[in-house]
Amino acid sequence: MAKLPRPKDNRNPFTDLIGDGLAPAGTHVAKIVNIKDGFGIERQKYQSTEMETVDLTWFLFGFRDGQEGKHLVSSKAMKISGSEKSALFEFLKSLLGKAPEYGVDYCALKGTEVLLTVEHVQRRDGSGDYAAIATISPLPPGMETPAPVSPPPPEPPASQVQQTMNTILEPSSNQDQDDPIPF
Repeated sequence: MAKLPRPKDNRNPFTDLIGDGLAPAGTHVAKIVNIKDGFGIERQKYQSTEMETVDLTWFLFGFRDGQEGKHLVSSKAMKISGSEKSALFEFLKSLLGKAPEYGVDYCALKGTEVLLTVEHVQRRDGSGDYAAIATISPLPPGMETPAPVSPPPPEPPASQVQQTMNTILEPSSNQDQDDPIPF
């Protein structure tokens, strides 16, 4: 018989996947790459020393930029709760642009594109910064996902470069030789 193991902590399950890379701050078109739920996790109650057992969820977002490539950013841990005051309810409300319907499977949102604002936040222990979600909203109508940046074209052969340089440097017969502006 297989038993579901109890998680030892409420550490973000995407930490190893994200690695040490720091996603750039700013607003990006992102996609929900993964959603993970953790059940029966023990954590300290909010503003208390008591411990509680809760069910948590995390969302992982991915986006590309033109300079540094692919980036991953994770949401904070959110208690799985339908209360209008819960972090998950507010998060889904921002993500969808409206209050979520009760009974909806939020895991079905995987693959949804959103507008994500990333900020850099200093770690509690002062050991550096991490990328955090500042705001999230649905992708505005008519806004498209930016196309992936294509790789630069291959370098031309040296002979072709030399021929092009010679052509550029040769004065043309119909160009005014006294003109200091070459174009």
